[in-house]
Amino acid sequence: SSKVLHIQIVRHARFFIVYLVALCLRGLLSMARVACLSAVRAGLCRQPPLVLVASAATTRRSLATLVGPPVAPQRTQRRQHKRCFGVAATPAAVADQSKALGQFEFPPTSTCSSLKDALEGETPAISVVFVAGEGEALKPKLEGVATDLDEALNGKLSQFLDAEEFEAKAASSKVMFDPSGVSNRSIIVGLGDLSKLSEIDWRVAGATASKALLTLPATSVKASKVNLVCPDGAKSRDLLEGFYLGLHTTKQFKGKQTRDKLKTVPLPASLKLVNFGEGSESVASVAQSVARGVILARDMVNAPANVLTPATMASIAQALASETGLEATILEKEQCEEMGMGSFLAVARCSDVPPRLIHLVYRPEGGEAKRKVGIVGKGLTYDAGGYNLKLGAAAMVEKMKFDMGGAAATLGAARAVAALKPADVEVHFIIATCENMVSGNVGALHPGDIITAMDGTTIEVNNTDAEGRLTLADALLYCQQQKVEEIVDIATLTGACMIALGDEISGLWSNSDELATLLQESSKTAGEKVWRMPLEASYFEGMKSDLADMKNTGPSFGGAITAALFLQKFVQKDVKWAHLDIAGPVWSDKAKSLHNGGGTGCMVRTLTEFVRR
Repeated sequence: SSKVLHIQIVRHARFFIVYLVALCLRGLLSMARVACLSAVRAGLCRQPPLVLVASAATTRRSLATLVGPPVAPQRTQRRQHKRCFGVAATPAAVADQSKALGQFEFPPTSTCSSLKDALEGETPAISVVFVAGEGEALKPKLEGVATDLDEALNGKLSQFLDAEEFEAKAASSKVMFDPSGVSNRSIIVGLGDLSKLSEIDWRVAGATASKALLTLPATSVKASKVNLVCPDGAKSRDLLEGFYLGLHTTKQFKGKQTRDKLKTVPLPASLKLVNFGEGSESVASVAQSVARGVILARDMVNAPANVLTPATMASIAQALASETGLEATILEKEQCEEMGMGSFLAVARCSDVPPRLIHLVYRPEGGEAKRKVGIVGKGLTYDAGGYNLKLGAAAMVEKMKFDMGGAAATLGAARAVAALKPADVEVHFIIATCENMVSGNVGALHPGDIITAMDGTTIEVNNTDAEGRLTLADALLYCQQQKVEEIVDIATLTGACMIALGDEISGLWSNSDELATLLQESSKTAGEKVWRMPLEASYFEGMKSDLADMKNTGPSFGGAITAALFLQKFVQKDVKWAHLDIAGPVWSDKAKSLHNGGGTGCMVRTLTEFVRR
């Protein structure tokens, strides 16, 4: 009898365990299905996986007799909705956040011939001066207009620097508070060794000044006029450009847990440019135009993939065209299919988010252009790697929103060029934008697929994570249909370039010494670093295919070079072409020099300078 009792207890225990498991499964599946369907109805995500919907329904039917009908968990649905979609909780929120990208207002700027005139008036003043140092201790030496400020403050500035034992190291700063003086606060920025003034990075000096300004109480900054005093012999445009860029930080994704005063940048009531010399109005206009382009690129790179989609990027381009007078053409998936863009669309079909091809045109006023230039940007708004999935910390999958850094630089340059209106040059800005995901969609990319580019070239895909070059192939071919004579493509293309050059230098490849030299000179003027790399033709041997015209990747070594060689195959021999790999400098993990942490807006300044030459 005890044995029979034991068997009955075991049977009841098994039934109870099965009941609990079934109850948990039913609840979990119902919650997941309701949350996904609600999100789809709200337009916040793509179609939920059919296997989830089907399996939920099947499980409920099979368990109905055991655990009874399910109850829709309404409160859980709302919590799941908020957790899944974060900052972009509704389509309207996404639209608002995307419209805010690149929208940054600078303080009203005017010029002043002397510091004495700038200090007049009842508005509280914050004066910014720059000093170099002497000797090993880099003791600051007040010269030129800085001595004028010291005299206006009755010697308090020099006394303060002595008392604080300030070392005038490059990118250092100190703030002096003098509520009774003609300048309530004075910001002193170090320039480094006085004997090495030719090596000063004036953009970094300007950014150091504005970052020091933003450490002051917001109410004081907003109520004050800032006197930016340009030292004798300084590069005034670089100084002001750096000052403007130092004011910017991406704030639009801050939510209710952030205090309101921390959601905006406290800008001064006005900015006075002191000692900037003749043409200071023009200097300010150019500096602002370039800075606006860089800020647009920064904000786009910082934007998450649930905000910045291909459609959003196309909307930004259209708004930019309306604002600046650029011509805009946006091609949708069906139009790209008609043009035979099989390489681009093979990547685009890996995602349910529709692709776009963006084409903006700048034409000079009053006459024919002497140069026709194409700038082509890689526009992967998110790159999971496809079936060659990005795995491990080195893959940086959480940062792959920045894989549209080339497109951001392209639109940033378009914004700056349209504002500066260079003469005698026509520029075509082209972006093929999509996502690279894992998908079972018909026509989506698998390893081993053979796809056909716009010119009929067949490509054997041996790595779906080398997708950027596939999108660029068709974009380059489309660009050449516009009869351009020079093309610069810009892309976060390879980790190999990051390994070779680090996170501050962009790689440069070109089939033209003339074009390469022009880009190198432009980057030097713009304060950005590029390094010319070899187009070693023999390396292409590793990309030959037995089945197609070529593979999309080569052997493990020299990956940045083979990527450039791949792109060169889609450039006609009579077209001057250069390739910029910005995988390293596109992002900064922490604030340094001109940049806050995040997107740097790299190469906007170089591309703008290149077009203007």
